[in-house]
Amino acid sequence: MELSGAERRVMAALCDSIFPAIADGSDFYRRSASDLGIDALLADAVEHSLQPANARDFRRILSVVESPLYNLVLTGRPVRFTSLTPEGRERYLAAWRDSPVALKRTAFQALKRLTLFLAYASMGPDGSNPNWEAIGYPGASHDAPVPVPDELRLKPLAVDSDLTIAVDVVVAGSGAGGSVIADHLASSGFDVLVLEQGAYENAETFQQNEMTMMQKLFQQSGTAATSDLSFVLLAGRGAGGGTTVNWNTCLKPPARVLSEWESEFGVAGVTGPEFAAFLDEAWKTIGVNEEESQRNGNNAVLWDGCKALGYSEGTDFHTISRNAVGCKQRCDFCTYGCIYSAKQSTALTYLPRAQRRGAKLIFNARVEHVVIEGGAAKGVVARVGPEHGGHRLEVKSRVVVVACGGIETPALLLRSGVSDRNVGAYLRLDPTVAVGGIFDRPIEPWKGPPQTVAVWKFIDLDGTYHGFWVEAAPVHPGLFALSIPWASGRQHKDFTQRYYNRSSASIVLLRERSSGRVTVDKEGFAKVSYDLGPADRETLVRGMEETARILAAAGAKGVWTTHNSQVFAGDGAKLTGGDLDSFGAALRKEGVEYNRMMLYSAHLMGSCRMSADPSKGPTSPTGELHTVKNLFIGDACVFPTTPAVNPMISIMAMSRRTAESIRRTLGGH
Repeated sequence: MELSGAERRVMAALCDSIFPAIADGSDFYRRSASDLGIDALLADAVEHSLQPANARDFRRILSVVESPLYNLVLTGRPVRFTSLTPEGRERYLAAWRDSPVALKRTAFQALKRLTLFLAYASMGPDGSNPNWEAIGYPGASHDAPVPVPDELRLKPLAVDSDLTIAVDVVVAGSGAGGSVIADHLASSGFDVLVLEQGAYENAETFQQNEMTMMQKLFQQSGTAATSDLSFVLLAGRGAGGGTTVNWNTCLKPPARVLSEWESEFGVAGVTGPEFAAFLDEAWKTIGVNEEESQRNGNNAVLWDGCKALGYSEGTDFHTISRNAVGCKQRCDFCTYGCIYSAKQSTALTYLPRAQRRGAKLIFNARVEHVVIEGGAAKGVVARVGPEHGGHRLEVKSRVVVVACGGIETPALLLRSGVSDRNVGAYLRLDPTVAVGGIFDRPIEPWKGPPQTVAVWKFIDLDGTYHGFWVEAAPVHPGLFALSIPWASGRQHKDFTQRYYNRSSASIVLLRERSSGRVTVDKEGFAKVSYDLGPADRETLVRGMEETARILAAAGAKGVWTTHNSQVFAGDGAKLTGGDLDSFGAALRKEGVEYNRMMLYSAHLMGSCRMSADPSKGPTSPTGELHTVKNLFIGDACVFPTTPAVNPMISIMAMSRRTAESIRRTLGGH
């Protein structure tokens, strides 16, 4: 869709109200969104990056704010947004931010997040952003990329016309699950084809550029969210899927969780030696080690705070092992693809090995539906190339593996007519909130190894293992800007300039009881809803309190959250025990409410969960759907509950287990 000239003018006014020109200050303050071309970039995103339904919603916002009739109803004044004074526009947006009407808060968040991300992440022709100097961000390293060794280079099939292919197994998705299944089945002598929705990028094509790589390497160009925008959803796409953009965190699932999967859901054997061997196999294949787990400023404050509080090293907190080889602490842009060929993603491990064993790969291929006949999967139909309206590809196969991730896997099944009511249900997110610490020294939260410390003290708060854990999170300017509170244009600029460079970013991840659901809209795109229950909200509040205490013990001079209402303690120069008490009281008052604070998830799981009982989940313990023969699920969708750790290693082991089931289905070689 194309925005009209009138819509673009309204968009420019909105952007300039969120990131305004402020006359009494430096160039940073005098610079507006329009000066940076943010309105044009946002218009391009609406026209080309958002899902159609989201783009229509955005256009509706532009129409509403400029309608005198709507504004008479909403504000009591028949005005147009563009006719308001700058101060009036700011008050208008603040009223939407704080409105008791959820739709207004959602609209505000859509405008705020996109505008501020672009204001700090976009780059000009010279490869920089003029705001970076003011906030102490250096931008790209300009190091030369380390070429991918030829034996690890992927050589995808070209599709330059409509095509029909016959194989034993077609795998949709190339991440932590799909790549493992493809590799094992290829090693068993089966003819395997991997289809990946995203492109093949590697060290030679990755760019140290937050905006460009977010658009290339993340689902929906980084704009994925629950339908009400309450949760930002971060999911990788492209060669290697999430393993290309994650933070190298390698943790094995606790025995307590595996016992739960086995006893409550009938997933036999996950507590036994075979599954343990699958975990070890994944560990070895992707080169997990602790030699690359140095503590940068962002991770060191967690470590130091835990030690200062007397927590037990190795039990309450510990060093995270990572699948990185030869990083040499150059991980600043790890989230956006490793230019050093050091991150051992599946694009450098399982996929090249599968290719050497005969597997074929096609990129930029969106699977439209699984072909189901007589209650069995017979193949898939996909579109290849620009972008996904290109050539028709029909794949005929004996087995179909869907490994598209926690959101796209159930969406594909629903588009394919799979009727099990549990498809898309029980979505788990490891709901995540952020807590910032302000120090009297540079922290540079974007710099160095992303995650090397985990705080495990609070995972079993009530004896049911539904607590939380704490890790560091690397933060480049765009993510920082869209996350912090916006009270006014001046306040936001003040906060970013004063605190970005010396803020640590810690995240609280919840092993939740709550769940959500994935459905599809009339055009077949995924829609996500999620209901965070009262007990889980209370646990997240507790998590923010405990994280603030850790940061304070490490010497923080201020702590803050992502609440709209600016929950903040200390003044950046000192932080007292009384400040922390007030901080806790403010947290309990504000709670965790949708679009009154930023909520995140990078762990999208459980939406096609495994269970021996079909009434509890659509996927059998073999990985095959209960209702469709020869249709297997090969990603985190199958987890009966969350694994209580960052899930990559768990996904790989479970997918290896499913690959064994597929091998038996096909008859073995």
